[in-house]
Amino acid sequence: MKKSIFSVAMALVAGLFASCGTSAPKANLEGASKVDSLSYAIGMAQTQGLKDYLVARMGMDTTYMSQFVEGVLEAADADDKKNAYYSGTQIGQQVVNQIIPGVTMQVFAGKDGKLNEKSFTEAFIAGATQKGQKMEPAQAQETAMNLMKVIQENNDSTADLTAQIDTFSYAMGLAQTQGLRDFLVYRMGVDTLYMGDFAKGLKEGIAAGDDAKKMAFYTGIQIGQQVATQIIPGVTRDVFGANGELNKNNFMAGFVAGVTEKGQLLHPMAAQEVAMRLMEELKNERFEQEFGSNKAQGEAFLDSIAKTEGVVKTESGLCYKVITAGKGAIPTKTDKVKVNYRGTLIDGTEFDSSYKRNEPMTFRADQVIAGWTEALTMMPVGSKWMLYIPQDLAYGSRDAGTIKPFSTLIFEVELLDIEK
Repeated sequence: MKKSIFSVAMALVAGLFASCGTSAPKANLEGASKVDSLSYAIGMAQTQGLKDYLVARMGMDTTYMSQFVEGVLEAADADDKKNAYYSGTQIGQQVVNQIIPGVTMQVFAGKDGKLNEKSFTEAFIAGATQKGQKMEPAQAQETAMNLMKVIQENNDSTADLTAQIDTFSYAMGLAQTQGLRDFLVYRMGVDTLYMGDFAKGLKEGIAAGDDAKKMAFYTGIQIGQQVATQIIPGVTRDVFGANGELNKNNFMAGFVAGVTEKGQLLHPMAAQEVAMRLMEELKNERFEQEFGSNKAQGEAFLDSIAKTEGVVKTESGLCYKVITAGKGAIPTKTDKVKVNYRGTLIDGTEFDSSYKRNEPMTFRADQVIAGWTEALTMMPVGSKWMLYIPQDLAYGSRDAGTIKPFSTLIFEVELLDIEK
């Protein structure tokens, strides 16, 4: 009772039921670019297991799959005004299908009483829009808690109890909206300029009840807004950074084909493999353009270091210099080692140091970058070496924060012990 239901994250986003048809996007992969092919493949790959989830977890009737698809496509193109409306319908559906039944079960289980749904809904709408409230939300919370105890301890239909239930219903409805406005703005992206549209959607969602056909459309809206606000932007950032975008039409074509299991241009399992491969290729191409100079600078640095007195270069390209020659055992790849280290870029920028933390690290010798594994399996315990690790034995094309793609790394490594 002390926590509003909106103090925790809700599931996806719901929306308006529409009776008119929306044509599914089409894609043609013949001669398609990597971006177009990736867009279709990743759209389809996102649908693996989705149909079972819709049925088992969201209670959707697949008889109305066309309404679900219509909802997905509507939400994918929603503007701020529609987003506010759809957010209202989502929460309205949660009110009528989850919150009210949940409160009713908690308060009246095994009793003859019944929540006044009209008062609850009136208060919820007033609290959500912050208009026409008959009491403050904090007062509503306290009132609801006090009356809940009274109602649970009584089980008759006296006029007093009926009035108490009415007041409780209103107070509980209003109490449920604490924190809702912030949730709408910061978690659901609702623009408060369109709170009127949100309120309209909220009433629509409540009025729709558990109509299976409308619920299919609402479920499509939920998934579609997640696609539009999370999945597509997330993939775009990961693959293209700030310099490219997915083909939205192809993504949606793949998504719709995958979830309806109709007109698929790829097998879903193949789509997953294609998506992973093309994402990697496109990311590498972007990193080559943005960070290719790191590779050239690293190679020049290693060529210079390899000519320095005392530096040894291995067949893999790893360069090392013995600072202190230890006399202990030499680890195998599967041994757990204890080390102190300091890591820098070739320009001297330090990115990590166990010395500064005053805390040696322990790990298996084969659970680090390849350059480390190679060096550790040559170092006797008690040794301190300088390692000059080429990018392909370090993080390669990965962006690791301070360590940008294709960075050559320098480590001072001290092997303290092999832990059994």
